[in-house]
Amino acid sequence: MGTILRNSPCPCGSGKKFKNCCLEKQFPSDTQQTSDDGPQEKMALAYKAMSEKRWHDALTIFEECLEDQSDSAQIIGAMASCYEGEEDFLRASEFYEKALAVSKHSETAQILYRLGVSRACSGRIEKSIEAFEKAKEAFHAPQEREVIEKILEELSQIKSGDKPLYSFLSQVQLQRAFSDFDDEDYENAAIRLEKISSMDPNNSAIYYNLGVAYAFLKRDDAALASFEKTIALDPEYVTAYYNLGQIYLITKRDFSRALNYFDRAVSFRDNYIGAHHQKGVAYELLGDTEKAIQCWNKTLELDPGNKQALENLQRVQNKPS
Repeated sequence: MGTILRNSPCPCGSGKKFKNCCLEKQFPSDTQQTSDDGPQEKMALAYKAMSEKRWHDALTIFEECLEDQSDSAQIIGAMASCYEGEEDFLRASEFYEKALAVSKHSETAQILYRLGVSRACSGRIEKSIEAFEKAKEAFHAPQEREVIEKILEELSQIKSGDKPLYSFLSQVQLQRAFSDFDDEDYENAAIRLEKISSMDPNNSAIYYNLGVAYAFLKRDDAALASFEKTIALDPEYVTAYYNLGQIYLITKRDFSRALNYFDRAVSFRDNYIGAHHQKGVAYELLGDTEKAIQCWNKTLELDPGNKQALENLQRVQNKPS
């Protein structure tokens, strides 16, 4: 939250995705070279630094831009986003407040929303509620107001002590981890999720996504431990069983154990196509072709055009006896 992602609308207002607009412009990364650039070039360079998570560089350039546009809510808001990127939520709140003071009416709702997020992440729950209440009035679309109402409900629970103070920050960091996944930055996702797992140790979604990050990083033992923690917290977390099966099947080569996890996945979700298919693979590797065929037939019953199942059936049925 707060970070401009490659697939987000470009902040320059072109209507293009960020990766196809300002991010593509090949400016030098050295911030010392910005002094001779025009305002648009400086802004594009600052947004490029943001996309690369070079928050300090981006802030330096935005500060230079502010010399010519001291009342630009866009620039001040972007600086607030940089402080969010650095996880300095108090400083981010300060800059969102400054942006709000000079914003146009059309910009107010989004800035109030971001202000509410940064205040909540810094533990200023009452002030966050105040910002979200104003944001709800500023937004007009029913779905946007519905989202804010849910946030306000959660903040009220935190304020009353029914939820811990860290719960909102934990959700924000989990969403940021999803953004890291989108950017294929699995190392940063793992670091972020490790941090919040100690903060929110009973959240199965954190451990599941930490397992996914470890799997992408080929840290298989750590991934297995995270997925095991996931199902310990939530015994019906179906995809955790599937991922455990995949690791035991592909990297550990423990086919019996893999089969056990695929079995558990389909016991909770009988229409889990991938799990049925991989059960077939495990059975074949264990030497039980008949059961493998049964699993691939089940796969085709659920997904008649499944190419892998069709190819596997054709292959084993054409084997010389």
